[in-house]
Amino acid sequence: MANDLLTRALICFENHKAVYYRRGEYYRADFWDYAEIFEIACDLYEAADDEYSRNRLKRQFEEMYRYVIDTYGYSWEMNPFNDDIMWLCIAFTRAYGFTGKKEFLTLAKKNFDLVWKRAFSEKLGGGLYWRIENKSKNTCVNCPGAIAAALIAKATGEEQYYLRSALCLDWAQRMMFEKDTGKVYDAINIDGKINKWSSTYNQGTFIGASLLLWEYTKEDRYREDAIKAADYLIDEMYHGGIMNNEENGNDLPGFKGILARYLRRLSDSTGEEKYRDWLRMNADSAYNNRNTLGLMGTQLAEKAGEGMDFDVFTMSAAVSVVVNAV
Repeated sequence: MANDLLTRALICFENHKAVYYRRGEYYRADFWDYAEIFEIACDLYEAADDEYSRNRLKRQFEEMYRYVIDTYGYSWEMNPFNDDIMWLCIAFTRAYGFTGKKEFLTLAKKNFDLVWKRAFSEKLGGGLYWRIENKSKNTCVNCPGAIAAALIAKATGEEQYYLRSALCLDWAQRMMFEKDTGKVYDAINIDGKINKWSSTYNQGTFIGASLLLWEYTKEDRYREDAIKAADYLIDEMYHGGIMNNEENGNDLPGFKGILARYLRRLSDSTGEEKYRDWLRMNADSAYNNRNTLGLMGTQLAEKAGEGMDFDVFTMSAAVSVVVNAV
C-alpha cells in the first residue's frame, strides 16, 4: 500500500509541476505561495524512497534557490508581510537538511534575523507583528516563526533560536489557544480585540510548532496541545469528513496544504494512525476528483474544473494532502 501511495503522490506532484513549473519558477506564484509549494517539494523528498526521485528534487531545490535570488535578492526586507518571509525561511532550512547546501541555510538565517529584529516586541503579550505597520499580532506569523526558529536551531546548534521559537509559541498558547477545546484563534489587534476565527492554516502551524518544541524539550504539554488542536480540527471543524471548503480568496485555498504536513508529522510522532487515516481519506477523494490535466482543486470532494484559469496555489493544496498521506 505504501508504494501505491507514493506512486500516487509522485504522479500528482509531477502533474502540477508539468502545468505550472519552468526552471525554478512556478507560474504566477507570489512570494508566500511559492514558499508553500517549495515545501510540498520538501514533503515529497521526505516521502520518496528512491535516489532518482530525490536527486530530481535536489536539482529542483537548486533551481528554486536561483529563482529566489534572481527575483527577490538575498534580503527580503522589501516584503511587508513577516509571515511570508518566515515561510521561505522554513523551506530553505528544510532544503538545506536534504542537500547540505550551506547557502540555503545562510539565506534562511539572515532573513529570519531580519524579521525578528523588526517584528518582535513585548507589546500585546509578546510575539511577532504580522506586518511592518505593527497593527496586529497573528497566529499566522508566530507559529511559522516558531517553526522556522526551531528548524534553524536544529540546523545550526544555536540555542538562541530555540528560545525564540518558544517565545513565539508560548505567545500563541497564551493569547490564541483555547486549552479546553483545541481551537486556535487568528489574531489580536493593537486595540486588544481578538479575532477568534479558526482555519486549517492556524490549526496546522500550531500543531507543527508544538511538535518541534516537544521534540526539543520533551515537555508533554507541547504534544498534548498539538493533539488537542488536531482533534478540534477533525472533529469540530470537519466532523470527521472531507475538507471541501476554503475555495474563495487569494490565500485561503492553499491553507489545507499546510495542515497536511503537520498532521502527518503528528501521526509519526504519536504513532496514532487516525490522523494519517483521515488524511488518506481526504487524499483519496482529491485523487478521484482530478481533471483531465491530472490537477486537483482545493474542494477535495468535488471534481476539479478544467482549463488554465486556476491559481497555482489553489491547485497545490490537494497535492500536499496526497503527498503527506503517504
